[in-house]
Amino acid sequence: MTTSVLVLEQLTLTAPFGVRFWDVANTAPAEAGLTVVAWPDSFPQLLTTATVGPSGMYSFPGLPGLRGFENGTGDEAFWAANPPVTPYTVQVSDSRLRYLPYQFSVMLPVRGIFALWDSPLSNTLTPGPDWLPVFSSPSRIPPGPAGAIYATLWDDDANAPAAWALLSSQAPGLPPVTALADDRGVVALFQSYPEPGGSGTTSPLSAPNLTSQSWSVAMSVSYSRIPTVKAVPDLNQILRQHPATVWQDSAHTASADEFQLSFGTDLVLRSLDSRSGRELPVLLVTLAISPL
Repeated sequence: MTTSVLVLEQLTLTAPFGVRFWDVANTAPAEAGLTVVAWPDSFPQLLTTATVGPSGMYSFPGLPGLRGFENGTGDEAFWAANPPVTPYTVQVSDSRLRYLPYQFSVMLPVRGIFALWDSPLSNTLTPGPDWLPVFSSPSRIPPGPAGAIYATLWDDDANAPAAWALLSSQAPGLPPVTALADDRGVVALFQSYPEPGGSGTTSPLSAPNLTSQSWSVAMSVSYSRIPTVKAVPDLNQILRQHPATVWQDSAHTASADEFQLSFGTDLVLRSLDSRSGRELPVLLVTLAISPL
């Protein structure tokens, strides 16, 4: 699997850096109201809160150790004389609980917008490399008409929640959709409905009944037991997770990669108890490769 790398889009502005966020579930710029803070790794108590502009760009004026940098000329000679040498951490959170938190590292100063590049998910999560994804919390109201898919992902080997795992769905004729589990392994994914079967008919009498439609949806999980700092995961590690095995039952006799999504009905993904045949409250996953 290709390793994800965080890079920078070149700009001419003399700012320490800027960042903007893409709502993965809503396929649109993130809603207003995120809290974005940065601190130098050597002095984590020196927090700076980003300001947000009309375009949704978050920037950090007055960062400790970089205030003088903001008054530079911004030409090629200036940037050549000011390489990125100061490690910073940036953390994103949402007091309204629409989005899950994460953090990432950056060397400052930089010439541009902090951006995502060379990730196996970069082409499906954001419209371009100059956006960072934000993921819906499990409690978020579905952003528009879509099928809601819920799961509690459980690491069967560790007997613990599969925290911060990525759940992806692939419906017929539609691009893949990805969601992030929280620290409890709870995840909500909003899958747009495919075209109804028989929708090409021209007769109103033979038009498909939308409420009776259902589709086979391919599901997959990426999971790598991410370590966290104060329960906040690192974005780079989130996107570097490996494909995991999803189990149909607790005996691990068969993998589960397809589920039936019905129009207007929430889909809850669960594995079966091999002894009783009853549904478990969780969807069992195991690491497909060794984490070592």
